[in-house]
Amino acid sequence: MRSFLLLLKVQMLGLFGINKALHADAARAKRTLAVAAVAAVGVVALVAAYVASVAGSFAQAGLVDAIPLVAVLVASVAGAVAAFLKANGVLFAFKDYDLVMSLPVRTSAVVLSRIAPLYAMGAALGLLLVVPAFAVYAANAGAGLAAAVCAVLSALLAPLAPLAVAVVLAALVAAASARFKHAGVVAVVLTFALVIVLMAGYAHVIGQGGGSEQLVQLGAGQMAAFSSAYPPAAWAAAGIAQGDLASFGAFAAVNVLAAVVLAAVLVRLFVPVNSWLAAGRARGTFSFDAAHGGASRADASARSPWRAMFGKEARLLLATPIYLLNACMGNVLLVVGTAALAAASVAGALPLGDLPPEAVPLIGRLAPWALAFCVGVASTTTASVSLEGSARWIMLAAPVPARTVLAAKAALNLALALPSVAVGGVLVALALPLDPLALVAVFAVPLACALFSTYVGLALDALRPRYDWTTPYEPVKRGMPVFAVALGGVAIVMAGGAAAMFVGTPGSLALSAAVAIASMLVYRRVARMGLAA
Repeated sequence: MRSFLLLLKVQMLGLFGINKALHADAARAKRTLAVAAVAAVGVVALVAAYVASVAGSFAQAGLVDAIPLVAVLVASVAGAVAAFLKANGVLFAFKDYDLVMSLPVRTSAVVLSRIAPLYAMGAALGLLLVVPAFAVYAANAGAGLAAAVCAVLSALLAPLAPLAVAVVLAALVAAASARFKHAGVVAVVLTFALVIVLMAGYAHVIGQGGGSEQLVQLGAGQMAAFSSAYPPAAWAAAGIAQGDLASFGAFAAVNVLAAVVLAAVLVRLFVPVNSWLAAGRARGTFSFDAAHGGASRADASARSPWRAMFGKEARLLLATPIYLLNACMGNVLLVVGTAALAAASVAGALPLGDLPPEAVPLIGRLAPWALAFCVGVASTTTASVSLEGSARWIMLAAPVPARTVLAAKAALNLALALPSVAVGGVLVALALPLDPLALVAVFAVPLACALFSTYVGLALDALRPRYDWTTPYEPVKRGMPVFAVALGGVAIVMAGGAAAMFVGTPGSLALSAAVAIASMLVYRRVARMGLAA
């Protein structure tokens, strides 16, 4: 137990570079942690409010009894997705595997210390999703103490079985990556395809919704499908809504049994699987000989330093699936969402004619900020400097100024964001009736937010890079620049939406101009300061 707690403590101190910050500058670390805590509380409050509003929509549609089922099901899926994305790099193929396994501790302690954060993340998501939904359910159904206890227990138990499935899938993906050089890119493409399918299905359901009576019938059918697709969620819902303790006991038993089996299997196979992955990892070859040909050498010598570094950044993005997924999901959602909007407009499925006359111009004023959200809350630059890691000496020793290195990193994100903004703006212009000023805002506002996420994210990561990561997941998902840009982007979009509603399109354009100018000034200042070693 002591070894398990020590290993778990090391992992927790590694979050966001806490351990390094505490030993480098304790006062600064405390300030940073305080700001992070405030930001986390804000995010939790926003998510809880959103979950409560969705549950309230179910209650208004007459689907009060469906709230526990949907809450437990979503908590299970969220825990599984989070565990799947994090398992590779935490359980499999992590950078410090040799160091950890050389410690005088049991394999079981190592395995449990690495499963515990995955479960804790799933349990936190479960509580965040189930508790607000249950509060709405209790207010509408008059649930008692027993239902509340079952709801909390379901939030804590729901991630266990999905965690086991997610770890198995992550192991299969790791095995595929070890044998096929571009398996990571294929996995990301499949994830994007899944998002497109889900969005298409959602649009189809909304389009078939009809009146409130039809929506209730559709919802009842969907709940039956959900119950048959994942019975443990239905068992938990029966315990919460109907007081069926036998069903709830079956739900708890399935999840606990899955967790025990997962731990037992991992303890036995942890070392063999990681050793096999390390031995079977695909390796490329490199040669200065004729394999590249004289023309290739001539092309390489003719490339400018900026082009060479831009190519390096692009290869890094494609070679790091979690980086590609995290940085490019917004661009994909922007294009797919606006394409669906344009298709609905062409098919006559947009009910603009049924809205009040004053609502249509308001939609046109708010549309640019919806596009801005997609490109303003994530960027490749928020982790691009930190991802240099132990190879940062190449970047620092390159015979080019820091401005060139940073410009290549910024250009990669802009090369992804600008085409998506252009395509999305054109599709929105085709789908919605926009006046000339609103038409300009459809392109200008997302462009400003793209500049914000690009330049501010790059500046923050260049000022405080985190080179001591053991898996790319850490700078890509846990880095302070990632959270700062996400929260800053949300704040800008909320302020822009308020400006659009109360001031109009001129207010949106003024705010976007200020954001763009400030972002470029921040970038110029950091570029003059250089790169941190």
